[in-house]
Amino acid sequence: MPRPQQKNQSPDWWILISALLLLVVGLLMVFSSSQYFTSYPPYNDALYYLKRQAVSAVLGLAGLIVAYRMSAAWYRRLAFPAFMIVLALLVFMALSEQIAVIGGAQRWLEIGGLQFQPSELSKIVLPMLLASILTGWQREIKTFKCAAYCIGLTGMVCGLIILQKDLSTAVVVGAACFAMMLCAGIAGKYLLAVMGCGFGGAVLAIIMEPYRMERVYSWLNPWAYPKDEGYQAIQSLLALGSGGLTGVGLGNGGAKWFYLPSRHTDFIFSVLGEELGFVGGVFLVALFMLFVWRGMTVAVKSDSVFSSLLAVGLTAVIAAQALVNLGVVTGLLPVTGVTLPFVSYGGTSLVVTLTMTGMILNLSRGRR
Repeated sequence: MPRPQQKNQSPDWWILISALLLLVVGLLMVFSSSQYFTSYPPYNDALYYLKRQAVSAVLGLAGLIVAYRMSAAWYRRLAFPAFMIVLALLVFMALSEQIAVIGGAQRWLEIGGLQFQPSELSKIVLPMLLASILTGWQREIKTFKCAAYCIGLTGMVCGLIILQKDLSTAVVVGAACFAMMLCAGIAGKYLLAVMGCGFGGAVLAIIMEPYRMERVYSWLNPWAYPKDEGYQAIQSLLALGSGGLTGVGLGNGGAKWFYLPSRHTDFIFSVLGEELGFVGGVFLVALFMLFVWRGMTVAVKSDSVFSSLLAVGLTAVIAAQALVNLGVVTGLLPVTGVTLPFVSYGGTSLVVTLTMTGMILNLSRGRR
């Protein structure tokens, strides 16, 4: 039975609404979590982080509009050249000795006074390339050659990211690519191999870095390390627990007063849980669930294999990143550095996430 012709429909407005609401909540929480401690030197400006995040939001919304207005066919045309550029950046980041170590990781590249994370760009370009490859190899989708090619590309990118001491981003990217290969129809035995290699690689990366092993020990029993490795996890749980049902009120939280590290970045959900309570936390999680549901609906109803797989990959990136962040904050996963999409402070992450949102909105116009 032939497929219905593509219709130039309006975008899925629920995706845009959920993304904008998450963005607004994020700006509020960045302001609330940083307004006090940035009043001290060297910033002397309670709005320092809010201003920078607002600039990133404007750039991200511009990226959203550009991605939305592009023809979806251009995503496939740009996939390979964009991937080669990002691959070159990742190789440079892994081999260069001039990259500064921030928070234990070498993620940041500075060009002309501007800092950004090349690994964040892989969240867009690798799903684009993988969607293009899986679409072109539909007749060979069950073969070892197709599986090996896709697994090899994913493993190469994730390996380069791990060399930057950025295991969390590698896990997010790898999980999204696995979801794409699963939905594309890669043979089950090869997917099991992917799972085995991914798990083994993560364990090896943890064992090879003593600080990661310390995080695992503190995750198993943070109260045994209350002053060092377990401190951040304990403070996060205390902040979440003190919020109760409705919270202590926006701006009234105490965890951000130098008790909770990374309060405006990786652990911003802890501040939200304290100030807005269980109700605020559930509302935020519901927005993520709405976004992921509508993103996967776009994938299911897409009029082409490429659009469907790309929608899966982009949505899975945001879903996996949110799950990892929330798992860390609530103590379900060991402490690792990954931002909460749309919400945490971080320019590169916010711009990339909003651009991905524009791409998903674009793909939603061609649903059947």
